[in-house]
Amino acid sequence: MAEKEPASIVPYGPPIQEAIAKGDVARMKQLEAAAEKHLAQVGDVRAALEYLKIEIAKLSRKQ
Repeated sequence: MAEKEPASIVPYGPPIQEAIAKGDVARMKQLEAAAEKHLAQVGDVRAALEYLKIEIAKLSRKQ
């Protein structure tokens, strides 16, 4: 029987820290793959957030 993928988990923070702390290479590789897939789907969130902050600041000044 094929193993099901876990429910949607954002692959950062606690899961990564836990896998590193445990030295669980298999879990680290799983999280790496999930993180790569997530980044491919959502793109550069940091850049989008910076752009969002700039737009908020612009619009806030106009009000």
